[in-house]
Amino acid sequence: MMYTFFMSKKETKNPPYSKRNYYDISDTGIAYFGAIVAPYVIMIVAIILMGILSSQLSQSVSDMGGSLAYTIVACFFAPIGYAALFFGFNKKRNISFKAANLRFKMKTWDFVMCFVVVLICLFGLQYFIGGFNHLLEMGGYELSEVALPLDNVGWLILAILLMAVLPAIFEEFIFRGIIMNGLRSKMGDVCAIFISAAMFAFAHGSIEQLLYQFALGVVIAWMVIRTGSLASGILIHFLNNAIVLVLSYISLHYGGVEMVYNAWQWVVCVALVLVAAVLVFVIEKFYFKHKNRELEPEKEEDEPDKPESTDPKKQPYPIMLWFAMGVAVVLFLFNTLSGFGVFSFAA
Repeated sequence: MMYTFFMSKKETKNPPYSKRNYYDISDTGIAYFGAIVAPYVIMIVAIILMGILSSQLSQSVSDMGGSLAYTIVACFFAPIGYAALFFGFNKKRNISFKAANLRFKMKTWDFVMCFVVVLICLFGLQYFIGGFNHLLEMGGYELSEVALPLDNVGWLILAILLMAVLPAIFEEFIFRGIIMNGLRSKMGDVCAIFISAAMFAFAHGSIEQLLYQFALGVVIAWMVIRTGSLASGILIHFLNNAIVLVLSYISLHYGGVEMVYNAWQWVVCVALVLVAAVLVFVIEKFYFKHKNRELEPEKEEDEPDKPESTDPKKQPYPIMLWFAMGVAVVLFLFNTLSGFGVFSFAA
């Protein structure tokens, strides 16, 4: 009798499953700040280790930093930072990994739509983005190039692994897993889609990527919400990066089409963007609304819970979110001005 009393009391104090199964707005702010800082922390640690190694090998840090080996290692900075952030964040905040909503039980046609959406984004927006980058070059901005060489198929495969597979997985865990779901708890789906896309774009810290990353972020967030699974975001992200790398490889080895931007070319650019927007609207209107959303599915066991209160007044005030967004904008402006040559650093 006494044993039963104490055991039941102990179980009440320490329930066997007490993890939170959703993200809220406070999680969004902390995760976004971590997403901005984590790659820099990994980079600083790598530089310190490189300095120690250079003293042992009697080489200068600048020589090691300019080596191909360091370039390959540097491709791991962001994925490692994001991975450590995601798993460490969930453990520290006692949140179940189910909150990210990584489910592979999607309809077959949802996977097909992921391929279709990627092609719409690439071929509908790339021409316009190329024109935007052309204007940046005319203004004196130095465009970046693919970090890794694409000399042969082996390098292409390595580039796809480091610049398509890893970013697609771990960036989606952070930006659509934690950040967007946290925004949804306070602001609803539409605001969460566009705000998380803006945060995703500014986190890349490059004005040449700003427009496309924002558009891609909107499309990925929309597809994740419509399919009900983060897996669709990972797939779209991977396909986008992989196709870009393959096209760069083809252009390097077999030649590409050189674009000349004049008044008529800009008309074509804008027309392609409008066509892409119309196609996305058609998919939303005639596929998701009439096929996937005819009946609301019953909640599955691994589906994330909702916050206890959806009243914005009862949700935590997102001070950390605004602070993190401010830091991201400052770093973005610094990188942009550096690209225009405002800041120069002597070797």
